[in-house]
Amino acid sequence: MFPLVLDEWYLPLIMTILAISLLSLCVGRGQDRRNLPPGPRVWIPLIGNVLEFAEEDTRKPLRRLRKKYGNVYRLYVGTRLCVLICGYKAFKEAFISRGDEFSYRPHMFITDKICQNKGIVCSTGDIWKKHRKFALITLRNFGMGKSILEKRIHTEVSVLLSSVNKQNRQPFHLSAILSMNLSNVIAAIVFGRHFNRDDPRVVQILAAVNENNINLGSNCVMNFYPLLRHLPGDLFKMKRCLKNVDLIEEYINEIYYKVLEEYDESKVEDFISAYIKEMKDQKGKNETTTFTLDQLCKTVTDLFAAGTEAITVTILWSMLYLICKPEAQDRMFSEIRNTVGLERLPSVQDKRDLVYTEAFIMEIMRHVQIGYLGFPHSVPHDVVFQGYTIPKDAIILPDMDSVLSDPDVWGDPELFRPERFISKEGTVLQPDEFIPFFAGKRRCLGESLAKMELLLYVSALVQRFQILPPEGMTMSIEEYDGVFGLHHAPKPFKMRAVPRSVS
Repeated sequence: MFPLVLDEWYLPLIMTILAISLLSLCVGRGQDRRNLPPGPRVWIPLIGNVLEFAEEDTRKPLRRLRKKYGNVYRLYVGTRLCVLICGYKAFKEAFISRGDEFSYRPHMFITDKICQNKGIVCSTGDIWKKHRKFALITLRNFGMGKSILEKRIHTEVSVLLSSVNKQNRQPFHLSAILSMNLSNVIAAIVFGRHFNRDDPRVVQILAAVNENNINLGSNCVMNFYPLLRHLPGDLFKMKRCLKNVDLIEEYINEIYYKVLEEYDESKVEDFISAYIKEMKDQKGKNETTTFTLDQLCKTVTDLFAAGTEAITVTILWSMLYLICKPEAQDRMFSEIRNTVGLERLPSVQDKRDLVYTEAFIMEIMRHVQIGYLGFPHSVPHDVVFQGYTIPKDAIILPDMDSVLSDPDVWGDPELFRPERFISKEGTVLQPDEFIPFFAGKRRCLGESLAKMELLLYVSALVQRFQILPPEGMTMSIEEYDGVFGLHHAPKPFKMRAVPRSVS
């Protein structure tokens, strides 16, 4: 046996871990005597109940746990108490009926370190309320969910179609050109200008945003085991994440000062200009304001992260399903050809006639579940919910899968069946339980933009191209399933796009 040699800094770390292990055991026994939701009776100090759901696809063990403990149950991750809320009835009570109580964010290492209670996604309390309200009003004024935004999206769709056509029927990764394309839609709203695709700085910034979205799944481990930050190296990509955040915020700062130099109060046509106006208005009233440059940087970062990654992943899933289910692609193309034609791009105005296309996209979101666990919530004080006590320091996890895959709601949730969203009269159904954008006060800010982009991008790609696997290959959904990070994404895949005949 080789002798065990420890550096000096390891000794206090090991002693701290042992102390926390003993403390967590004592705390766990004490907490079990409270009126907490049911959960596994045995949990390992420091580790918690991690072994209960230690599978690549976390949805499977969580389904088993829900079946065993009900719609409100507890788990320990490390020493942190997590309360999972499952099923639409519990969702509605917590996040809609009692949204004021359940819309807070918990203190966690990553979010506290990076977000600092700023922005929209991770902020909480009065700061969140004021900035969410401002963002909603401002984005609506600039066309969010309205047809005036369609021109901006169509511009980017046309660029994408041209890029796809240049692949000359050869296999390619759509993700490589899609992220930049979608980012330009957000850039037009936020900055009032498009990104220069040839600018290496822009490429670097967007790569940083995408990298942080991908790595967030791994460095979130530190939310429950913050001592891991003392380990040598950067195993959980935390240092890389912080470096990317600095890079992104430095870029936003530069754009802010450029917009400030050109600022004209009579021409407020983008989000940053609107934010500058709000800052000036509040300072003019001598009010203590939370509208600051730091807050703007975090908010803009949130808008880009939410407006690119999730939409990119959803479109990639759509392409994969179209490849693997050619009968669905044929039906979609037939609908587009018969209602829109092949000469002009599909429009938001065509939405009423593109029933199957809309149903297909909805079923992608339900079946795939890009975000199968909602962003963590908390409560500002101890609350009683469905007969159980939820402590103020608990992390509340909304189990989106429990709603979107509930057999009592969908009948056959395991099947991919777009027809479930089509009524007998041939119109699109919108069940209350269809909540891919969440529900209540924390519902996705960019939902209307996302729906518009998904319809216009997916329908345009099917209208102009036949989406196929690489020649000689057979592809399956199962083969490319299984990237579970911040979002549930397909494994990287190549596709072919064969131009359709106009005749």
